[in-house]
Amino acid sequence: MKQLKLILLSITAGFALTACSNETSASNAESSDATSADASASADKQIITIGSDMTFPPYEYLDEQGNPGGIDVEIMAKVAELNGAITPKWEDTRWANLIPGLKGGKFDVLYSSMYITKERLEQIDMVPYYKTDISLLVRSDSDIAPEGADDLCGETVGTMKGTAFSTQLGEISQKCITQNKPAITINEYESSPQTTQALLSRAVDIQYDDAAVMKAAAAKLSERVKVTSTQEFYPIVGGIGIKKGDTETYNIIADGIEQMKESGELEQILSVHGLTVPSQADIDQTMN
Repeated sequence: MKQLKLILLSITAGFALTACSNETSASNAESSDATSADASASADKQIITIGSDMTFPPYEYLDEQGNPGGIDVEIMAKVAELNGAITPKWEDTRWANLIPGLKGGKFDVLYSSMYITKERLEQIDMVPYYKTDISLLVRSDSDIAPEGADDLCGETVGTMKGTAFSTQLGEISQKCITQNKPAITINEYESSPQTTQALLSRAVDIQYDDAAVMKAAAAKLSERVKVTSTQEFYPIVGGIGIKKGDTETYNIIADGIEQMKESGELEQILSVHGLTVPSQADIDQTMN
């Protein structure tokens, strides 16, 4: 009898082991199928390579782990989510490489808080999405407090090389000369953080830069620098660059931005940093 019980227990255990084995196999198969499905879905998405000078917080930057962050990264992630068929791939590069890289096929999109200018529109197409202006940053212990453009005459001012800022400073300096005031000494640097460092090291006395960038710098270095400007400089619309003739990519970006405008999400993201969504009048004036 005891032997019969042992035989029955052995058979029952065998069935249990077989069942568990089948369940485990089924579970592993389901997990494998899910992983394959995810990989397949990711592989099916179109990769959009984005060229950006990621040294420009709060617009775009690399965090301590080297991951892209900032306003533009957040907006692009939402555009990709709304589209559902694209995956952004950010490529950090310096400002001077952006337009040549786009025209040469290295990038599909330029997303680097780029101001829309007539000269740029002759080379690339642009999707407008934000409006900003200029601010002036000085050291906290500075004996000057420039409020507007006229206060820059005779001063040593730092800005980013190859940007609209440099062109604007040249125009202001020329105006100083016509008013029989001393010209501006303009020192140019590769990035906004380098310009701020020049300010801190007293190589320049004023930093001329985007208002949102200066606001972020003042918040980060609150005891060392301050924004003194109160007057309007060059209110301007910024945009996302696309290679001329690439209507597919243009439509992907433009449609996403339009959906974000309609939902209010674009305004919500921009307003945190003192930026605004450009009106249609702003866009028409800028693009035409």
